[in-house]
Amino acid sequence: MEKGTILFHEKFKFKNGELGEKLLIVLNTPDLKKGEPYILCRTTSQENNKPKTFGCHEKLSLFVLPAKQDFFEKDTWIQLHEVFPFEPTTLLQDHYNKQLSVLGKLKDLTIRQLMNCILKIRDISVGYKKMILRK
Repeated sequence: MEKGTILFHEKFKFKNGELGEKLLIVLNTPDLKKGEPYILCRTTSQENNKPKTFGCHEKLSLFVLPAKQDFFEKDTWIQLHEVFPFEPTTLLQDHYNKQLSVLGKLKDLTIRQLMNCILKIRDISVGYKKMILRK
């Protein structure tokens, strides 16, 4: 898996402990030799008064993708206020347990735009940003 990969997790564990279905985006291509985790973020198609304008909304830690501009059929908000480190072995185990599947990949241009957005966002730690923004 590499930066921009879109995953579907059937039993994603939310902060409140609940499990649910979630579309996720891989934000980095980890250096596995250094033991780096995959850094993932959630997506949502629930508008709930979020901006609909394409692109980066740094103050809200969101990146907006209008319907059918890239992979997603619906307007989609990439949620960057919270990122999740996953060990490669955990993702592999979830895949073998049929809880995680690869659905596709963002276009290269979208990935570059998303990375430029991440540069501006304050909610992601410097350590994670280094892993995410590395070429």
